[in-house]
Amino acid sequence: MYQKSGRAVLIGIILLLIASSALAQIKTVDEIIAWVNSDIILKSEYETRKAQVRNDLSEPPPRGQGLKGADLEQRFNDVQKTLLRDLIDEALLLQQAKDMGLNADLEVAKTMEQLRQERKLESTEALEKAIVEQGYSLDEFKQNIKTRYLTSQVLQREVYGRVLVTTDEMKKYYDAHVKAFDRPAGIRIREISVYTENRGPDEIESQRKKAEEALAAVKKGDNFAEVASKYSESQTAQDGGDLGFFVKGELAKPLEDVAAKLEKGQVSDIIALNGAFMILKVEDKHDGGVLPFELAQKEVQDILWQQGVQPKIREYLTKLRADGFTKVADGYTDLGQPSKNAKVSENK
Repeated sequence: MYQKSGRAVLIGIILLLIASSALAQIKTVDEIIAWVNSDIILKSEYETRKAQVRNDLSEPPPRGQGLKGADLEQRFNDVQKTLLRDLIDEALLLQQAKDMGLNADLEVAKTMEQLRQERKLESTEALEKAIVEQGYSLDEFKQNIKTRYLTSQVLQREVYGRVLVTTDEMKKYYDAHVKAFDRPAGIRIREISVYTENRGPDEIESQRKKAEEALAAVKKGDNFAEVASKYSESQTAQDGGDLGFFVKGELAKPLEDVAAKLEKGQVSDIIALNGAFMILKVEDKHDGGVLPFELAQKEVQDILWQQGVQPKIREYLTKLRADGFTKVADGYTDLGQPSKNAKVSENK
């Protein structure tokens, strides 16, 4: 009896040692390096992202930046310093997206279909095969689309609307940088876009009628920007459909061919594209030289908005850290962590 019991104890000890060894191996491979509320960031995730960053910097264009030697090492070291901060930022934003009830499934389907059309592939399966053949995991590829979409949607709701650029600020910037707006001949255009991708025949017909209603409103004299805000499904709708200034060759050829036939102030008929119905308006034309403020205004607004939004994003992410729980393992640093004496302003 004793021998049987002793053997059972010995087997138990051996199994425990094996389990402990397996756990130690898992810990080595998937060591937790950060805690972000209820989520964790593993060392393996960090190392994978680090490898991706280096690959993106070193791979030749168009997939990468094509950096080499000292330039590559300098840029990689700079990015590496903020890598853990960025992973924590990402986790916080995805948690906010979940709390807001946001879903990215439709965005994934739209993006995949757009890629399929751009690459002229006959099916989704052919696209998925091409993605895998290029060395990507299909699940990771789709997750990257979800992450980009969800994080941008949170920032859209919580931050972007708080960044306002006044006309006086734009004029002041333009006057100080007027030589930077020397441009060849081109046009400034507005758009109304109604999407048809992933729609059945009845839905496409409904979308065509929507575009026709928008065109009819413009033709009867309604303000194009207001009509775009009401009907357009593009992100430019919030800016009255303003696409900005384009020199020859920058617009997609079907759109450039239509715009070239329009005079200043004229509006196109409905343009049937692969995935959308569009209406264009030539807002202004430029013969070459320094852009007048009216033509440079959209570009100036974008520059100032980008300058203003970055500190607001950082402020918002600092507040998420302060309101929740974040911790990093010894040997790692979160550059986004608020200092103990810092005051985090309310997100208004």
